[in-house]
Amino acid sequence: MRGRLQAGAVLLLLLSTSLRLHAQSTESKLAWLDALPPAERQAKLVEAARKEGEMTAYGNLDLAATQTLLDGFMKKYPFIRANSVRVSGAGIITRIDSEARAGKTFADIIDSGQLGMLALMDKKIYARYRSPERQNFRDAFKDKDGYWTVYMTNVMATAYNTRLVKKEEAPAKIEDLLKPRWKGKLAMDSQSYVWFGTMMQYLGEEAGLRFMKQLSAQEPRHFRGRRLGTQLIAAGEFDMTVETNLNSVLTFATHGAPLWFAPIQPLFFSPSMLFLAQGAPHPHAAALFIDYLLSDAGQRLIASTNRMPASSRVKSQEAQTLEGRDLRMPPDVLDIGRRYNAIGNQYREIFSGAR
Repeated sequence: MRGRLQAGAVLLLLLSTSLRLHAQSTESKLAWLDALPPAERQAKLVEAARKEGEMTAYGNLDLAATQTLLDGFMKKYPFIRANSVRVSGAGIITRIDSEARAGKTFADIIDSGQLGMLALMDKKIYARYRSPERQNFRDAFKDKDGYWTVYMTNVMATAYNTRLVKKEEAPAKIEDLLKPRWKGKLAMDSQSYVWFGTMMQYLGEEAGLRFMKQLSAQEPRHFRGRRLGTQLIAAGEFDMTVETNLNSVLTFATHGAPLWFAPIQPLFFSPSMLFLAQGAPHPHAAALFIDYLLSDAGQRLIASTNRMPASSRVKSQEAQTLEGRDLRMPPDVLDIGRRYNAIGNQYREIFSGAR
């Protein structure tokens, strides 16, 4: 028995060492670019990416928006085939972790709105890459070490059916969700972990738990997928959803759906992040794709998909609609990411319908 345990420990040590060396190798393959002047750097990066000829992005953005971004990249760099693998919801965290445990790296970059991806930082699954385009992003949208950058955001909003809910009835503050009017009339995503973690930070642990338990007593119905939830509200299945993506609300409303968002403030961003995968099979093409998504051209393309680009230099429909409102990042994104599993467990414990 002791022999098997020792062998297992040795195997884990070897795997951990291999992963660290792999990550260092990925970073060293790109480090030479840092010493070059901007124009030469771009030319050399394009030349190296051309030789690789392809790259693969893992993400959980919807297929239509993903294809728009890939097509934009390939239009600018037609000699690179940009592939994508879509993994819905929090499943992307499990997949990336499982492949790393198996010592396999298929992804070149990972783009995800699941903050739980940050929980994998300590496992050396990502490689450091400081894109020169990061200078156009506020400090809250990037880490100082160069492991991740927020490339687009969504806004977590409470949305209601305008045929079932009068404008003056819409909640003006988060506590208004606890009014008797909403008992049995609310819907919630079964994986609203980022919203849950954000509100717990904003309200404070004691007040946050009290609020969540009272919200659970409102008997909300649960669904999986914010877009689906927004569609259910538009169809009149429920009066209101506690939290959904604002971009979906605005898109459906533009097309005539009876939808709008409640004037609850503050509103919080739900960030989507870019990571360079450790051991990326095509590191230069991956770096070029990251640069493109963070560039003004890439950010404008993101805005065309009805998302909010993270760059301070590009405006979107959401940004214009939210002009003058109190809009914030979650108080501590890293804490939510690193405690993602614990937050999910707590969410499901309080909201039994989310299990």
